[in-house]
Amino acid sequence: MRLRAALPQFLLEITGDSSSREWIVWRRRALALFVLAELCFSVLFVSGSGAHATNAAGIAEEAGKFTKSAPGRTKIAEGEYAVVERANFGATGPFGEEVYNFHEIWTIWHTASGEYEVEGNRQFESPKASPHDDRFLVRLSRDLTVIGMTEFAKLRWREDSGPLSCEFLPNDLHCSSNARDPKQELDLHTPMQHPFGLLWPISAFSLSGITREEERNFDRAAEVQLASIEQSNEENPVDVTILDGRLRYLGEESVEFAGQNWRAYKFSLKVALHPKFLIWTSSKGLLLSLAVENARKNWPGEGLRLVRFQKWADF
Repeated sequence: MRLRAALPQFLLEITGDSSSREWIVWRRRALALFVLAELCFSVLFVSGSGAHATNAAGIAEEAGKFTKSAPGRTKIAEGEYAVVERANFGATGPFGEEVYNFHEIWTIWHTASGEYEVEGNRQFESPKASPHDDRFLVRLSRDLTVIGMTEFAKLRWREDSGPLSCEFLPNDLHCSSNARDPKQELDLHTPMQHPFGLLWPISAFSLSGITREEERNFDRAAEVQLASIEQSNEENPVDVTILDGRLRYLGEESVEFAGQNWRAYKFSLKVALHPKFLIWTSSKGLLLSLAVENARKNWPGEGLRLVRFQKWADF
């Protein structure tokens, strides 16, 4: 503000009467510099005001990112997943990477090419009382199988990493850390033999994708693979473990999730070293719930569940 107040007086001084050529040249240069400074001040002032407005908007503006339609795509649905634990407490995930109070908020878009894009945020605590809010993107095929995923978060042992991206190729899981320093770059190719998804980190759209890869057949179980991507230590920043599993179709069932009634497809999934899971998906392939099967009646349920859903098209 002092710069703007001083401008009239300064202009008066440098435009005073003087006939020397040197003075005229100096005066023109000074005037040009001051005009440039004034323009810079205006830009900075407007930009700064916008930044303060963004900070003040907070979560509301972040949520608004998922309501703006890019050219050539249509908003289809939005919803929220949450991890439900026994008695609503406890952690989910491998030792050292446990998460608490997991929620995944997302919006699905239908693109001009016929595929789908998912934009969302994963909100959780890890460790307890240490909040995280990480943005993610998922690309889905026409039949809702995962093509690629991008996580806007850094690896625990690689500060230079991010965004993290994985391509789901027919026989290969390809993940890259996208580091600015090539020496810090991680580029992993994991061969796959069967339809696959992610067991860890939590990925609802990846889990539902494996149910779309196989025919719904009562007579046989399908061979699938689940990848567990863990961040072990500084020497081994990313460790990919592939677990073989069997996916079996159990039929159709009427269920209620997110306050709505669904006619769902039900599957059982048995993965090595884990208890059996039960999976419900909508007829369109949306994951409704993944629950740990428990033989004990009236035992509090645990797993991943759709807790909020709204759609704007037949989805």
